[in-house]
Amino acid sequence: MNGQGFLRIATEALVPFLRELGFVMDEPSISGRYYRASFTGIAHAVSISYEPGDDALFVMVLSRKNGELSDIDDRAETPRLADLNDRYMQTVTSEDRAANDEFFASVAVSDDEERRVLKAAKELRLVLPKHLAS
Repeated sequence: MNGQGFLRIATEALVPFLRELGFVMDEPSISGRYYRASFTGIAHAVSISYEPGDDALFVMVLSRKNGELSDIDDRAETPRLADLNDRYMQTVTSEDRAANDEFFASVAVSDDEERRVLKAAKELRLVLPKHLAS
C-alpha cells in the first residue's frame, strides 16, 4: 500500500459512515514515514494512521473537552480500536455483521495492508456508534 492507496481506502471506507456519525475528514497527511487520516466531530476525533516502515496501523478515538483533545497516552479517554472491540464487539449481532459487510462490499483492496485498513474500518463502524452513545 502506498499513500494513495491509504487515502483511497480512507475516502471510500471511512468517510461515508463517519460522515453519518457527524465527523468531517480533516486534511490527510501522507509522507514517506506515515499516512494519516483524521476526522473531527463535536465531542470526539478519530485518527487512523499507518506507518509503512514499521507496518503499524493505529486507530484511536480521542475525546474533546473544552476544545482540547484527550492525551493519546490516556487509554480511558483515548481508546484504541482494540479497546473498543473488547468493550463492544460481543454485542454485535450476525445481522449487524451482514449489514456491515454489505456496506463495504464496493471497497476493493489490492494488498494485505489495504485489507488491514479496510478491516479496521469495518470494525470501527460496528463499535464506534456504541462508544459514542456511552
